[in-house]
Amino acid sequence: MQKLLSLLLIAAMYACQSKNAPAPDPYPAGGLEGKVWQLTLFAVGPEPREVQAGTTVTIKFEGGKIEGHGGCNGYGATYASNVQQLSINNITATEMYCDNASEQESRFFEQLRFAQRYSVRGAIMEIDCGDMGNLVFRLHEQKTGE
Repeated sequence: MQKLLSLLLIAAMYACQSKNAPAPDPYPAGGLEGKVWQLTLFAVGPEPREVQAGTTVTIKFEGGKIEGHGGCNGYGATYASNVQQLSINNITATEMYCDNASEQESRFFEQLRFAQRYSVRGAIMEIDCGDMGNLVFRLHEQKTGE
């Protein structure tokens, strides 16, 4: 009888143990701040355009300031956000010319000027630029030394 009670007690204790919690989402939903985002798509009109091969366009939001790379030039700007509203102003960039990336970079900067809203879902951020379309970014995986 004592063996049976001991087994029941052990079984009850085992059943009450907390189960392993699911692994946390490596890309939790959240805000813009402190993350480097890499542009993957210009969603303008019915046919979205991917970023040109061999170019990397990034954006980082931190304390009201933006910094990043437009595919050819480094750039900076200021921004204001409230909930999911977004405005980007005072975009400045270095002035190097790159044969393949300059047109894409100009289009990117122009769209940023029309930013109205943003959304972050996991590792994807989308900036709604009104009539200028959307910019779709993925969380940038930085490599050592970057």
